[in-house]
Amino acid sequence: MDIHKPKPWHGLREFLKEYVIIVVGVLTALGAEQTVEWLHWRHEVHVAREAIAFDLKKLIGGAAAQDAHTICTARRLREIGAILNQAQISKRLPPMGWRAAPPTAGWTLQSWSALTSGQTLPHFSNREQLILSGLASSLEGMRAARAAEVDDWSTLRILAGPGRPISDAEIAAGRIALSHAYRDAYTQRSTSRVIETVIASSDFLSTQEVDAAYQEGIGLAFGAGICKPTPPAATDAADDLEKGLTSPATKPGATQIINPGVGRAFTTER
Repeated sequence: MDIHKPKPWHGLREFLKEYVIIVVGVLTALGAEQTVEWLHWRHEVHVAREAIAFDLKKLIGGAAAQDAHTICTARRLREIGAILNQAQISKRLPPMGWRAAPPTAGWTLQSWSALTSGQTLPHFSNREQLILSGLASSLEGMRAARAAEVDDWSTLRILAGPGRPISDAEIAAGRIALSHAYRDAYTQRSTSRVIETVIASSDFLSTQEVDAAYQEGIGLAFGAGICKPTPPAATDAADDLEKGLTSPATKPGATQIINPGVGRAFTTER
């Protein structure tokens, strides 16, 4: 087997020539690797921006709906407060129908977990990172307020039904739930306005996209149950729930899933 020995350098010029070839080769390889990585993250950021835009449009619509239908929520809470005041005197509840509890947005930034777990977030600007992390934190508080509001209205629901005697303990429980419902409705409305403002100034969405999502949310808000006329008193507060429990089973795909934030059929299309 022939062994080719390395050729000795003949002078400084030849050494420098070989050195330059090696250095240029290494730098070219490193540059190509960095270019490939830059292109990769540029693509990942582009995909992430599309997901973020989809989420933010839903949040704008949900916040607009929340802001608008809270007017109906306040009206209904005022009616319940008047009923409790009268019941405090008469010790009886009048026949009382029931509307659905206030609808609420999903208050989720679905793209957030992918941004943080996929290490895409550091490739956004510092300003964008602060905006997204602030939104994620605010939405966590909104979900807590939404859960509390659901509990409040579940308690108030016991007042519905035919006229009946009511105890002081029931009235006290109703007043506490009423106070909490006011608080949670105010929290969600005021924070909704903050969320709208933050998103509108974030540059993730164009002015046209923000306006379109806002108008859709406003347009659908008053179709919510809380804004519809109160139905006649049922024989029992749980009558309408019983209908839902005793209805026949449905085939997969036959049930329409409604996005509670905007009131439209849920879709995953971006």
